[in-house]
Amino acid sequence: MQNHELYNGELRVPRQFVDKYWKSIPNPVVMTLPNGVQKEIFWIKRDGDVWFQKNWEKMAKFLKFGYVVFFKYMGGSCFKLEILGLNSLEIDYSNIKFIDQVENNDNGAEFVEVSDDDIEMPKSKKSKRTRKGKGKGKISSNVGGMNPFFELTLTKTTAKGYLFRIPCKFSRRYMGDFEGIARIRIFGEKRIWKVTVKYDHELDYTIVNRGWKPFAEEYNLQTGDVCKFEMTRSGPISFTITINRVGE
Repeated sequence: MQNHELYNGELRVPRQFVDKYWKSIPNPVVMTLPNGVQKEIFWIKRDGDVWFQKNWEKMAKFLKFGYVVFFKYMGGSCFKLEILGLNSLEIDYSNIKFIDQVENNDNGAEFVEVSDDDIEMPKSKKSKRTRKGKGKGKISSNVGGMNPFFELTLTKTTAKGYLFRIPCKFSRRYMGDFEGIARIRIFGEKRIWKVTVKYDHELDYTIVNRGWKPFAEEYNLQTGDVCKFEMTRSGPISFTITINRVGE
């Protein structure tokens, strides 16, 4: 760590890493320390370089000139950090806490109860977006009166993390560049959870973040589980989720 990386509020990601890995990395990324503390860091692209900016200053205040920081990319938006002090040994992470760290998204989890009368069929929605993008998961339209849906096989990041990415083809066709609150519920239950949907205009994809973590914990989602998201309403956007447990 150099002084300008600690006090200028931004950190440049090495160009070699960007060229090799950065094409599909979401914004923000989630950095996890060995003590389990996590922080969302937002990045920008400038003149071909990627810079960590928003929230980096909150991470940097726990670092010192001469510290060595290892960023291990775990896939998706996840990085694991290890920090070596001036004595070349790992520092004591116990004092590193963030008032608004990612875990606090749990406090924003909201759910309401509705009757089945509140659920209505969405209309097919065509987006003005034309750029191509990659998305994972099985997708179906509402041909023949079926609600549109997508299926997501959970990775460790999506089962135990704080966000997931909606398949691009689905979000383009049915959600456009929607940003705001969506509602999700387990099939057969009336309790509905509110989650935040964000659309990245530069990279052309949609993610669900705030509110997903407490939902995943409530239903004990595991790596390998397959979640079917059936879009039952377009205003407000609502999904009914069916969980197929891994191994079943």
